[in-house]
Amino acid sequence: MTRYLLRRAAQAVAVLLAITALAFALFYAAPSDPALIACGPKCDTAQVEAVRASMGLDQPLLAQFLDYVGGIVTGRTIADVDGTPIPCPAPCLGYSYTLHQPVLAAIADRLPVTVSLAAGALTVILVLGIGSGLAAALRRGRATDRLLSGFSLLGASVQIYFLGHVLQFLLVYSTGLFPLPRYVPFAAHPAQWALGLLLPWLVLGFVNAAVFARLTRSQLLETMHHGYVRTARAKGLGTLRAHLKYTARGAAGPLVQLLGLEVGALFGGAFITETVFGLGGVGKLAVDAVNGNDLPTVVGTVLLAAFFVVVFVAVADVVVAWLDPRVRLA
Repeated sequence: MTRYLLRRAAQAVAVLLAITALAFALFYAAPSDPALIACGPKCDTAQVEAVRASMGLDQPLLAQFLDYVGGIVTGRTIADVDGTPIPCPAPCLGYSYTLHQPVLAAIADRLPVTVSLAAGALTVILVLGIGSGLAAALRRGRATDRLLSGFSLLGASVQIYFLGHVLQFLLVYSTGLFPLPRYVPFAAHPAQWALGLLLPWLVLGFVNAAVFARLTRSQLLETMHHGYVRTARAKGLGTLRAHLKYTARGAAGPLVQLLGLEVGALFGGAFITETVFGLGGVGKLAVDAVNGNDLPTVVGTVLLAAFFVVVFVAVADVVVAWLDPRVRLA
């Protein structure tokens, strides 16, 4: 198991380095000039060149990349457009000349919104997705199975931006059954925190729960006919207890891997959901950065999303290896 953990950790680090290189290349592949954006439209050529020098953009590309990676690990000092040194502690993801603050600080200000949205949506996904998939598998071929399969098909077909706008119009503006979605810090008022995010939780959870429901159903139906499950039933173990004790563990591998991807994507930023409901999270920050040509913030949010996805997928792989020894021996 130790060798598997070390090998998986090395793979995760390699993937993160590759994504960092691609994100850094994105910074230079963009048609906009970072120095011109930072300086402003009223700058002349000499001023733009001075800003480019202060930002280190006149250095060789490899030197800039190594400086960027070194800043993530140990931190660095970034020059403002007027040459003023700005300390950027590790992990330094660059400096936003649009927001006039380090990218990591801008992300940290908005991360509680994204974490709150992700945590609530994940709860809905697990309860609806795995619960309905288990119920459909146990009631295979009956009305319950057909009804739950229809709901999962609906969830897999509908889009977040469509469902979000429709439900917000019906449940918030037309009937007033739900409060207008907004973020209230949990420490300030837990009840308002939950009420303000309830509708985004339900929308994001319902759409993503459909995949979990269908996968849970198919995995349970495949596993519940294995010999060890039939043996447990033959020894007198109840149907539900046998499936929870033996079938669930045998079917857990693909579900855990899908959960790792889903958690990473949710924590990396629910871009569409935050935009639809006007929540100022990391996803909304990334969308605003793209619209405003704030390239350092775009690169920083891309790296953050990639970090969460890679880390949670690696954790999911470790859990799967613990559940199934054949994985770590492969």
